[in-house]
Formats: sequence, structure tokens, C-alpha cells
Amino acid sequence: MSFLRKLYDLFMAVLRRLNMVFMRLMLGGLGKTSVIYPGSNITYPSQIFIGDGVSIASGVHLGASSQGSIHIGDRCAIAAGVRFVTPTHDYNVLPVSCVGINKAIVIGKDVWIGTGAIILPGVTVQDGAVVAAGAVVSKDVAADCVVGGVPARVIKKLESRELRLKRGEVI
Repeated sequence: MSFLRKLYDLFMAVLRRLNMVFMRLMLGGLGKTSVIYPGSNITYPSQIFIGDGVSIASGVHLGASSQGSIHIGDRCAIAAGVRFVTPTHDYNVLPVSCVGINKAIVIGKDVWIGTGAIILPGVTVQDGAVVAAGAVVSKDVAADCVVGGVPARVIKKLESRELRLKRGEVI
């Protein structure tokens, strides 16, 4: 049994490696040591740019569009089930399906986005922010704060990103 488990683990490691090689070729940019776990859904991969040291869990939907890009900064953690949505419609024009609008999403550095959060078109989440699980983010998020709820609102202001980065340094 132990041999089969080791063989399975080796097979899965090779698959993960091949998946990352494929992602590097498909995406607009993928930084060093970034990982996109299997089971993520990606549309318009050439419109997706991911920085260094980013972790994207399985079940994440990176919904870029032909004119709506997604930029994710360095050292971000994106939890399972998060949805990034860049296309929308103009509700001032009927029928609604006639006019599509595409707006970029920008995620800063050192951002943590919790399980099941939804990031809507045109949103910028600034450096060091935290988006709580299940939040629906329809407006920009300021640096170094926690947002949550539907729609997302500021829950708490955090210490500066620089101070928090300093605590994380290995001595």
C-alpha cells in the first residue's frame, strides 16, 4: 500500500509541474514561485497577469475578458472558490444583453482574498488588504484594511503593510 501511495504522489507532483508549465505558456504573465492549483477556471488567459509568490487555490474562477484584464500583485493568497469577474452590462441600455462592458481588476501586493469572495469589474484592491470570506467587492478597497459583507465594507484598519512585512522577515 505504501508503494502505491508513493507512486500516486509522484504522479500528482508531475501533473502539477506540467500544469504550471502549461499555465506559464498560456497566461499573460506568471511570476516566480506562483502556484495555481488544479481545478481553477480561467477565461482569456492572455489577459491574466500574476506576480511572484502568489498562491491560487482550486476552484478559483479567473474571469478575464477580451478587454478586461486581471492583474494580481506579488505574494497574494487567493482562497478556494474566489471569483474574479471582468465583464458586465450597461443597465441603462435595453436589452441589457446588447451592450457589454469590460473593466479590469487590479489586486495589489500582499493581498489575502478569503474563500468564496467575489471581485466585480473595475475593482482595485490595494496593497496589504484582506477580503473576508464570502464578501462581494463592488468598490475599490483601500490599502491595509479588512473588508467583508455584501456589499463589502471596511471592517477594520490594519497596521501598515511595511510593519507587517517586517514581522514576517526570517532572521
